[in-house]
Amino acid sequence: MKSLCCIFLLSMVCNQILGQSLLNADCEAIDPNTGTGLQFWRSKITLKTIRDENIRQGGLSSIRLQTPKEEQFASFSQILALPPSNSLRKYRISCFLKRDSVAQFAGIWVNVFAGDKSLYFNNMGDKALNGTADWIEISNEFFADEAATKVQIGGLIVGQGTAWFDDFSLNEIPLNQKPLPDTLRSYLTAAIDIIQKNALRRDSVAWPKVIDRAFLMASGASSYEACYPIINYVLMKLGDNHSFLMPPSMGKSLSTSEPDAIRDLPLATGKILDGNYGYLQMPGLRASDKTRTTYYADQLQNLLKTLDRSKPKGWILDLRQNPGGNCWPMLAGIGPLLGEGICGFFMDPSQKIVSDGWFYRKGKSGVGKNVNAKITQKPYTFPQKYPPVAVLTGPGTASSGEVVTVAFRKRPNTRSFGEPTTGVSTANQNYPLRDGAQILLTVSIYADRERTLYGAKIIPDEQILGGAKDDQNDPVIDAAKRWLNQVMKK
Repeated sequence: MKSLCCIFLLSMVCNQILGQSLLNADCEAIDPNTGTGLQFWRSKITLKTIRDENIRQGGLSSIRLQTPKEEQFASFSQILALPPSNSLRKYRISCFLKRDSVAQFAGIWVNVFAGDKSLYFNNMGDKALNGTADWIEISNEFFADEAATKVQIGGLIVGQGTAWFDDFSLNEIPLNQKPLPDTLRSYLTAAIDIIQKNALRRDSVAWPKVIDRAFLMASGASSYEACYPIINYVLMKLGDNHSFLMPPSMGKSLSTSEPDAIRDLPLATGKILDGNYGYLQMPGLRASDKTRTTYYADQLQNLLKTLDRSKPKGWILDLRQNPGGNCWPMLAGIGPLLGEGICGFFMDPSQKIVSDGWFYRKGKSGVGKNVNAKITQKPYTFPQKYPPVAVLTGPGTASSGEVVTVAFRKRPNTRSFGEPTTGVSTANQNYPLRDGAQILLTVSIYADRERTLYGAKIIPDEQILGGAKDDQNDPVIDAAKRWLNQVMKK
């Protein structure tokens, strides 16, 4: 049914809707200035998010979301102000979803805020809504505590594919006061114990209050899956912006390789600019199986070898579109340019080394005595031990992308350009739960080869706002070229 679910509506200011309401929930009202073509639903203009009159659940139109080839995901949303409250509240956001060849998953995402601080996030990644399927109704439940001031709600698609969204509704639902079964109580207790004992920021949490609230939120749960949002709630309370829960379905997709898995694998691209500079764009890699990680590393090192035949006088490594994933094939592939030996450490805030250093040696990368990735061919070696490298970073450089950024810090003949990184330059450790889910918990901080700690945004040597996604009229690339020219003249 095409209806607007209005709990109450006060007014609208700028892009934030005041009151607890979804506007244009039936995806009918048109606005060409929103990125989606629909009123109140906003998206980046660069994403392929459009109003679709041909495929719809009912009425006149739906929202079609298609992941651009150069992106890892696409999304749209609107922001709602939450009314003040002195108690915990629970909501259910529903819509109809149709999908076509979705590689990873599609779903409704919610992000609850206190001001600009995220309190609770869920994107339905645990539901594994991938592949191709006709219209189904889906829902995502979320909580808002006393501090919550607003919530961002929308649709997303992760990985390549297309999805359609239609007929949204938002309702407040009562908290279920039924007892939690013993199996789930022990499951949730074990998960919280892992976080409380091992998290990097464990001392920043008011544990008695958070634990009481977590079990209140879990009241009436009847499955392990129903505990996932509660575990994520506890992880969000750490405030490290990096810890998260990986459901079994996601862990399986990252570790299991289909026969044609490498077909859609994001791979490094490169070219020779102006006859003098080797230019590389290194994407992230969300995979842990040997087939895909080895292919990624082999292709990257082969690309380096091919470009070096043109005898570039310097290199530009573009990490601005690297959101992270698995850092080890990245280091194994870029290793010849990085240089042999230790290139970083995992440390705690007191500068105590948590593990031996990360390294690249002869086509292999790893930490301490452990080899975590390696190429299958003879490792390439540059004629010059440390050829000049300009490293480009930006807000899209995150997690393992920041590992590579740190690995190049303090490397001779190296300078960085662009904007600060995302700010999750911290290391996660996997803790398995009994149902196959995993807590990826932030336990340490990245440090460079001279043991300088990071842990937040990594500031480039030369900050330059903006920049294009290609090499044409890009001020960040232009600055890198100017520095490389100066190095060449010495």
